[in-house]
Amino acid sequence: MDKAIIGGTGVGSLPNLKGPFITQTPYGDVQTYRFLLGDEEILFLPRHGQQHTCPPHAINYRAQMAALKQEGIAYIYALATSGSMRPEIGEGSVVLIEDFLDFTTNRSKTFFDGSDSVVAHTDMSDPYCRSLRSAFVQAALQQGLAVHQGGIYACTEGPRFEGKAEIAMMRKLGATLVGMTGIPEVFLAKEAGICYAAIALISNMAAGITNENLAHIDHGARITQAKQQVLDTIFQVFSSTLLSQEHCSCNHSVLYLSQH
Repeated sequence: MDKAIIGGTGVGSLPNLKGPFITQTPYGDVQTYRFLLGDEEILFLPRHGQQHTCPPHAINYRAQMAALKQEGIAYIYALATSGSMRPEIGEGSVVLIEDFLDFTTNRSKTFFDGSDSVVAHTDMSDPYCRSLRSAFVQAALQQGLAVHQGGIYACTEGPRFEGKAEIAMMRKLGATLVGMTGIPEVFLAKEAGICYAAIALISNMAAGITNENLAHIDHGARITQAKQQVLDTIFQVFSSTLLSQEHCSCNHSVLYLSQH
């Protein structure tokens, strides 16, 4: 078992899902689930918990990524419900994330916190695995799924939504979508040497793009069709693509300056 899906809002049920399975890590215990894709077992991690009870700013991201590493996971597709900052990328759209802007303020974002006397720096020039992104695009073409590429994901602390001025600022910095969960997942995956790609499901337009009240919409309902299409595309990648970490730099992106 070396493949996993991380799900968020609107992604909580998969066929023949079994679990929970408990993985103990130095950062805490993590519940994961598993399902069969053909003859292969795939791990599923609901980042907010199976009943969506953990808010984005309180997720134990280090425990979750450590658990996936301990379970032998080498390839992750993460789904992230997001808001769009571009009028041409409307509700229900699918965006392949290529880069990020970090506006989180109070999260443990690294395994290299100095507690074990290890000093290391991680290259983030290609944060989302190019091989997984390429495989997703090819499978999406075969599935007839329209995908916006080159997404720049701005991650905010939450749990509140962003203000209009904040969105205006992020747009000027080049962001195209906004969410609350993508960081530090991408950092930790890179530190762990795991190939990680993230797909955004657009549930709403960000503040100031339209005049809708974001608390009065059903975010899960807006992405229902896109969610299933994205999962079908991921299933195709996992079942028909020969994945290898030889085609990317994900498992050798850490510069160690000292080791315990």
